Amino acid sequence: MTKQHNTDSGMSRSNLMLPARGRAADRDSVITTLTERMQLMADLNAPELFVHVAEGSTPDQTLAQLTGTTGAALGWEGTIFPTNTQRRRLSLPRDARLTRGLTEVSLEELPDLDPRVLAAFQDPHIEPADSFVLHVNDQVRGCIPVIRLSPTTVTFRAVTHDKALHADDPRRRSFLRLAAWSTVSDIHLGEGSTILSWIPDDGDPINEYKLQVGAPDWVTHWVTYRVFPHHLSESE
Repeated sequence: MTKQHNTDSGMSRSNLMLPARGRAADRDSVITTLTERMQLMADLNAPELFVHVAEGSTPDQTLAQLTGTTGAALGWEGTIFPTNTQRRRLSLPRDARLTRGLTEVSLEELPDLDPRVLAAFQDPHIEPADSFVLHVNDQVRGCIPVIRLSPTTVTFRAVTHDKALHADDPRRRSFLRLAAWSTVSDIHLGEGSTILSWIPDDGDPINEYKLQVGAPDWVTHWVTYRVFPHHLSESE
């Protein structure tokens, strides 16, 4: 799970991501890592860790044994290579179009746009030249912020859009979101970029459809455990 996908991008004391493979993934190393992080939280009245692991990995099995629970679904991390031939391609509806680049849009002229969209336009982590603006009926209604991780790798989520967009027709809105995501994927893959996609597993059916449409070459499903001090003391 790449850094920008963490539930807490600053990786605060209460959030921890564990590797799926290697020495650091064995049971003893996992417990040692959790104990050390918990010690850093000794000043808190009720310390708890939110630990993110790949489903089916050794850390996942270790945490299930320690906590007596199963991890809460977090999301899928997928890698799509330019050579992928399994993807489905969706066309945008006739009333929608995408334009590349965010710098051409004057936010001062969009005072009524959803604050989430305005914030996405101004996110310092994104690459404006690789990002896209969504127009519906020739009005700006959202954008797809793209982060360039390397010269040949990008990552992005679905379109960030105005809440009022097709509010009376959720299915139409969902298809528009999916088609916009697919179209931007086609463009970047066509330019030779590998896409690292993060698809939340939050019960929204559009995300499962996105997984099917995107057909990633590699997929990892991430889950989250809540770990308390007594879970570690019982393991000793």
